[in-house]
Amino acid sequence: MSNTLSDKSPFVFLCFFVGVILVVDTSILMTRHNFGFGVTFPFCVGIALLGMAWQWQKLHDWLNQKKRRQLLWKLLWTGTAIWLSTVAAFFYFIQAGHDIDIQTIRQPVRTILVLGGGTRNCLPRPTLAERLDLAFEWAQRLPDTKLVVSGGQDPGEQCTEAQVMANYLHQRGLPENRLLQEGMSTNTFENLTFSKKIMSEHGINTTDGLLIITSDFHSVRSRQIALKAGFNNLASAGAETPLSVRYNSWLREYFSFVRGWIVGDY
Repeated sequence: MSNTLSDKSPFVFLCFFVGVILVVDTSILMTRHNFGFGVTFPFCVGIALLGMAWQWQKLHDWLNQKKRRQLLWKLLWTGTAIWLSTVAAFFYFIQAGHDIDIQTIRQPVRTILVLGGGTRNCLPRPTLAERLDLAFEWAQRLPDTKLVVSGGQDPGEQCTEAQVMANYLHQRGLPENRLLQEGMSTNTFENLTFSKKIMSEHGINTTDGLLIITSDFHSVRSRQIALKAGFNNLASAGAETPLSVRYNSWLREYFSFVRGWIVGDY
């Protein structure tokens, strides 16, 4: 780049192109009542990019008025490039898969813990449905286990996630006496700590084998939180995230993973 910022049409086109993709993608998800951080954040970025492309000439002139502004502009995009590289590395890490085989733990699995993943109109959202289908498969393989379904009430919903999950699994054929509901949690740490109390009430110890069912992107963090919650013999199985929400969910998990590390969730 020269001493002044020149009007580079490829850059403007790139901002416009990426902005359109982000806004269209997130707008579609919002029409499905999906307003999580993995949706709202890229939507705001898309709007900012479209605004930048639309007002580029004014921004270009303003930046060229002072060299300090040009320097800050370069630092902004350098920082953005570095941040995007960490997001790409995290996505690569997630897609590699991080399940833990039940054969590697010391005690037989006594409990399958299914973590909530969102409901709408008292029905599971696609991500949660994938988790429940995987949980059903494992329940068939491990017929002597109890299933703890864990999740509180989503905003605007009349049912808890636990109720929705239990109903879904019961309709697929699991008997009610195998299902334990934890319907108070609002995050993964509460999923694990509240479920531990319910398991204890039914004679299940933290040293007994536990299989955590969640989504592929969530396996690592949920397992680390489970260790901090006191569980000792862990296995995990991650359900594939539906393509329509996959990368938005992975982006949300990126921020959740960083936040959990900062606040000491694991």
